[in-house]
Amino acid sequence: MKRIPDIGIVGEVALREAAATECGQVMSLVRAALQEKLAVSYVELEAMYPDRVVACRDGRYYAYPYTLGEDNKVVLGDPQEVIEQYLPVRMAEATESFLEAVDPVGKTWEVVIIRAGLSGNRNYYPDTALREAVALFEGARVLARSDEEHTKGTGKDARNIVGWLSGVRFVEGAATDTGRLMSTLNFGAGAGAAALRDNVTDAWKRGKRDLVGLSIDANAKTERRVVESKPVRYARQFTKVNSVDLIVEAGAGGALVRLVEAVNKEPDAMKQLMLAKIKAKAPTVYAQINPETITDAELEQRYAEAIAAEVADKKPAAAAGNAPAGVTAEQVAETVRMVEARAYLRTAVSTSKLPQAAQDKLLADWGKRERFTEAEVDTAIKAERTYVARFVESGKVKIDEAGNVQVEDRSVKIAGMFDAFFDPAHKDHRSVQSFKECYVEITGDTRVTGRIEHMDRSRLSESMGRMFESLDSTSFASVLGDSITRRLLADYRTPNQYDVWRALASIVPVSDFRTQDRTRFGGYGDLPAVLQGDPYAALASPTDEQATYAASKRGGTEDITLEMVKNDDVGAIRQIPIKLSRSAKRTLGKFVLDFIRTNPVIYDADNFFSVAHGNLGAAALDATALAARRLAMLKQTEAGSLDRLGIPAKNLVVPVDLQGTAVDLFKNLTSVNDKTFIQNLALTVIPVWYWTDATDWALTVDPMDMPWLEVGFLDGNEEPELFVQDQPNVGSMFSNDKITYKIRHIYGGAVTNFRGADKSVVAG
Repeated sequence: MKRIPDIGIVGEVALREAAATECGQVMSLVRAALQEKLAVSYVELEAMYPDRVVACRDGRYYAYPYTLGEDNKVVLGDPQEVIEQYLPVRMAEATESFLEAVDPVGKTWEVVIIRAGLSGNRNYYPDTALREAVALFEGARVLARSDEEHTKGTGKDARNIVGWLSGVRFVEGAATDTGRLMSTLNFGAGAGAAALRDNVTDAWKRGKRDLVGLSIDANAKTERRVVESKPVRYARQFTKVNSVDLIVEAGAGGALVRLVEAVNKEPDAMKQLMLAKIKAKAPTVYAQINPETITDAELEQRYAEAIAAEVADKKPAAAAGNAPAGVTAEQVAETVRMVEARAYLRTAVSTSKLPQAAQDKLLADWGKRERFTEAEVDTAIKAERTYVARFVESGKVKIDEAGNVQVEDRSVKIAGMFDAFFDPAHKDHRSVQSFKECYVEITGDTRVTGRIEHMDRSRLSESMGRMFESLDSTSFASVLGDSITRRLLADYRTPNQYDVWRALASIVPVSDFRTQDRTRFGGYGDLPAVLQGDPYAALASPTDEQATYAASKRGGTEDITLEMVKNDDVGAIRQIPIKLSRSAKRTLGKFVLDFIRTNPVIYDADNFFSVAHGNLGAAALDATALAARRLAMLKQTEAGSLDRLGIPAKNLVVPVDLQGTAVDLFKNLTSVNDKTFIQNLALTVIPVWYWTDATDWALTVDPMDMPWLEVGFLDGNEEPELFVQDQPNVGSMFSNDKITYKIRHIYGGAVTNFRGADKSVVAG
């Protein structure tokens, strides 16, 4: 099993990362033992060490010693209260690559130790810190270590020393925090140093400039800051330099620049340009040059002479007679500067770590310009990084087979995280078991304070850091609300006992809250015979019956509190969408079924079930009573015509107490093969879960044969809606330490024809 490092695993994010390894097994065992000891369902761990664990209780920190036996049994010791301690941190960096130049021997190199600004490890080095660190880096040992040894600070062996630094100096940049520490790297004479030196030098000469890089191993006083909208660890002051290492991947601009006092067998890019210019404009001078041995100073002088000749050739003819033999120093300097700027362009772009397509674009655009500065190149690279980052700030960029670019929206991933938390059938449900982790992942509020300003942005992933800029105080509430809504609707659409009313009622949309009029005209009697020559008699116009109702709102609120998030109250939070859904369905079901249960006064000012309506019985449920009430329904007459409708019963509605009796009525319980009349009816038995009268029962017709009970939903929306009821205060994720969600369901209904139902109210 991978052991927990001596320095521990500190912080919730680190602990979660450790949980993906064997260390996570130890953490799970210790957490379980601690929860059992404290008699709580969840305990917040702050740090894990090989011999102790630090847990947070009521805002205070306690260290519990522990031992883990071979049987995986954890034994906890007595706790000791501890406090967080802030100490200078060790800065281990790693960055770019080698930049320019070659040397057949390579014993002495001019190097960049570290550049100011933001490193690849999200550390920020200001110019002031580098200026003050010159003396600390002077004489520093240079070690050859693996990247892992360098990062962990291990591998400090005398046999790994390959050289030292001398002549350390700070070089100002074009703008604030763009300077760099320069030095001379002196390779030693040992076998290991010689082998590494030969390898690096050979690679350099053959064009491989990024074989290794320089990286610092130093201690510094740091603080958390936000620079250029990014959370960084800001190095205020270096306190100790342990070494400067040659590693494979570097992070803060450490690089070999050129070999000091080396004879260049292969001229670099800038030197090639300068020699070509001299050859074209001053061939006589070029003939006196030995490109292999010319010094930098002599090359610059010859180049200036060639530039002067070029400028003189471009003078207007009218002024040619009086033209000076040379040109101004400013003209020469500007031309040299542009050569250097173009070389810098190629170097900066190639080491920018931008996608190759973006590098090609920059080189093509800027290579056409006659004038630009190194600072402008840096700005362009930064702008390109920002542009490319926009493609991934919401997620991954994908290109389909047709070449279409598709961006995976991060908001979809976040919503998927919550969906997985709430939905047991979700493919990722098992991996999202902590609501607190969901909250921290989305907001960065690692201590669950509920306040944006307390969010630890440095602990967010890079993609989360990009996403954070669009995060406001309502984002968490909205994302969570969307997921609760999806889970609520999924449960609402799943049929259960609360949906039995749908077999009884007709469903229609209503457009507003005004009273809905449902007018039903009666029928005509039989058409009378007309004798030959007689006029047609006027028919008696049918009467009408008018039922009315209005849609009304139903709803309530539910809270997710700061305590629920802090305590990771998974069970309660997961039940929220289910409880909201069931509450809405239950309320709607009772609203419809209460028309049968409560026997209200309806459109004709009489009770729904009455002797006058011919739809009220009194016998207990059995085959005889059922046959009698069914016959009564068949004998119901049409309004106006008094003709029998002859519409049979379709449903038998009973309390759950009568469900068995009702079902048995339609079973063939005798040995006789022929079914009885009642058994042949095979009515649909509908048990009602909340009816408390154990003897009353009812019959209803199919609403397709006769609409008798109407339920209208506002705008046809049969499903409940969920809203964030309260807008949180500015700068706070919670108002009154909670997010309140409001559920709203709008509908109404009424009995529109008493002939569609028959009820037996049994005394006793």
